[in-house]
Amino acid sequence: MTSDTGKQDISGLTRCAPRLRYQVRGPRHGGVAHRTFVLAHALGCDLTMWDALADHLAEHGRVVRYDQRGHGGSEAPVGPYTMAELADDAARLIDELAVGPVVWIGLSMGGMIGQELALRHPQKVLALVLANTTSAYPAEAQAGWVQRIAGIERGGLEAIVDGALQRWFHEGFHAEHPEVMAHWRARVLSCDASGYVACCQAIAGVNTTARLPRIAVPTLVIAGALDQGTPPEMARAIAQGIPGAQLVVLPVASHLSVLEQPFAFRAALDDWLRALPA
Repeated sequence: MTSDTGKQDISGLTRCAPRLRYQVRGPRHGGVAHRTFVLAHALGCDLTMWDALADHLAEHGRVVRYDQRGHGGSEAPVGPYTMAELADDAARLIDELAVGPVVWIGLSMGGMIGQELALRHPQKVLALVLANTTSAYPAEAQAGWVQRIAGIERGGLEAIVDGALQRWFHEGFHAEHPEVMAHWRARVLSCDASGYVACCQAIAGVNTTARLPRIAVPTLVIAGALDQGTPPEMARAIAQGIPGAQLVVLPVASHLSVLEQPFAFRAALDDWLRALPA
């Protein structure tokens, strides 16, 4: 369908299993898309996490967003999942839409998938943006994922949603934007619980640190200064591991930095994009 802003918007489900919901937008004013961006969301979210950024990036080229397994309108096959499987999902999406190589923009789980995608399918990745993410968790954090899974198994997603929101947004943002809290609380609760758990299992096992030097594409790493889930030191480890990677730490930003600090996130991304080869 064509929207009233003149951009081409397409949505659908992939043909390959698991079937993933996706949306394709742009470029905004028609013409040739010189770049394609693929936006990959965080655990418990869906492709709407990127609404504002997708609209902005449609000025630059084609924008693809999709729901991970167990999230939004995508299928939730029986788990557990691995990060390699989630990266292979992304590779199939890129192939099916014939949009590669792409600029991958992933936040949290989406950033973990991006690392694995660049390692497993390097020909599909032109550049990487890895926001609020990690290349590995220490043992105590892995134990936390086990506890989260046990909580869901006992009490469903209701048992963990409020804790997730506390990590996602800082206290001041909670107080100033109760409607945003209500929206994302509902989004988490709309996930398929078994699919959410299976994604937790993939996240707990993420381990790309030793392989990061093999990533050979321009990379921007974004961290939130207040992020408790993936603090800036995790971002620094990624930036130090990928040759030539650039690190930006956003002040007054927690885990979902693209929602808390959309203009600062966009500014960091735009500055980096301007330096990329055309």
